[in-house]
Amino acid sequence: MDPRAGALTRRSLLGLGAAVVAGTVLPGCSGEPTLGPAHTTPAPDVLGLAVDAYIFGYPMIMLDMMRAGSAPTNTIEHSVLPDPQDRGVARLSHDMLYSQAWLDLNDEPMVLQIPGMEPDRYWLFQLIDGWANTVHDLTSKHPRTTVNADGPPFTYVITGPKWNGEVPAHLTTLQMPSSLCTIVGRIQINGTQDAPRVNELQQKVKLIPLSAWIRGELDRTVSRVHPIDRGPEPPVKRIAALDGRTYLNRLCRVMVADPPAAADTPMMDRIAAIGVRPGGTVDDQPADVLDEAVREARRRITEWKDPTARHVNGWEIPIDLATFGTDYLRRAAATLYTPGLAPLRDILYANQQAPAADDQGRPLRYRIRFAPGQWPPVDAFTSITAYDTQGFLVPNPAQIYSVGHFPAAVPARDGSVELVVQQQDPRPETPEANWLPIPATGDFILTLRLYAPRQDALEGKWGPPAMNRVD
Repeated sequence: MDPRAGALTRRSLLGLGAAVVAGTVLPGCSGEPTLGPAHTTPAPDVLGLAVDAYIFGYPMIMLDMMRAGSAPTNTIEHSVLPDPQDRGVARLSHDMLYSQAWLDLNDEPMVLQIPGMEPDRYWLFQLIDGWANTVHDLTSKHPRTTVNADGPPFTYVITGPKWNGEVPAHLTTLQMPSSLCTIVGRIQINGTQDAPRVNELQQKVKLIPLSAWIRGELDRTVSRVHPIDRGPEPPVKRIAALDGRTYLNRLCRVMVADPPAAADTPMMDRIAAIGVRPGGTVDDQPADVLDEAVREARRRITEWKDPTARHVNGWEIPIDLATFGTDYLRRAAATLYTPGLAPLRDILYANQQAPAADDQGRPLRYRIRFAPGQWPPVDAFTSITAYDTQGFLVPNPAQIYSVGHFPAAVPARDGSVELVVQQQDPRPETPEANWLPIPATGDFILTLRLYAPRQDALEGKWGPPAMNRVD
């Protein structure tokens, strides 16, 4: 700091003190009123508040970005099995086919009907609010989530926060705290040959305005099959390209349609000081400071480490997903990682990252051995999927992207199950169902999923075994 600046500051403060003394009426000297020190409002910390606003708004911007590139509001998109060229969303599984709908509940509720399926076919439909919180999770393996819904088929009325009409007696109400709602559906698929059956089930999912349902117009569902998204820029990269002013102004716009929750009031009161509020603008804030806030906020989000996660044999198992409250950094990091992660009671996730090659560039080989009786405890099924560091499936000539589910892994004579994780093809010595290909170079990420996990897994009494290198 320039020492002259400090001197000026001290002189200014001394001068202010002198002015106060000079302006004070001493007893018996004058009848003029006493003057006190001037009160000024401190300038807002633009950088700090912009960082907070960026982190706070990240899930809203992500969902808005995804919504803009998807099917029209109040219609359904159904997916096909993804491949490594699918760049729309990171960390898609190869065990489920997805359905997705973007709802606007301002005008009226929407009726969602989920068809009956085979008893051993797992399905899950999440209802996510505008801030990436899972509010309802409807699933085949937890009757509590379908209680009071006559079915199958299971029929629900999804209502927004402003609606107060009557719901027909035979429908189950699912109230959402925000007018904008996202439905993420998953239906189990047992290999590529099972796709026609899953597509048939997808087409039986109904999404109809309540008024049309009451009139008996049950064919009003608008749906389409979403092709593989081969675009080079997934939403996370498009968000990263936004400058600070563009990002925060977009946040101000989307909050008009979907205002923050009451619990967010303290945060909203703070960031309103720089213009971040529904319908607001940050146009009068310095662009360079806002851009610096973007860099700092993204650093915090990408470097965030879950302090509550369990660490077991090299795997990281998050224990708090899908509902975030006012933990805005956790919410932003989870949304960056994968928007729409399921609640832990529906899908337990475990992740680890490892190098695919050694320091000399030679491909590495790994093994994961589940001891007899230690296969993951689930009520549905389990799988392990390999991804690159961006979260996309690993290309390989065999087109094998996950292991454990279909075909089922082959156990040894003693009941143990050994999975081979390597780039080189180990067949025929290793059953194809036990081989998970990884890249030849760079790092890779494994995601273990337990669909409908049992209590031993949820409580940490069971943990996944280590992935060990083979020399």
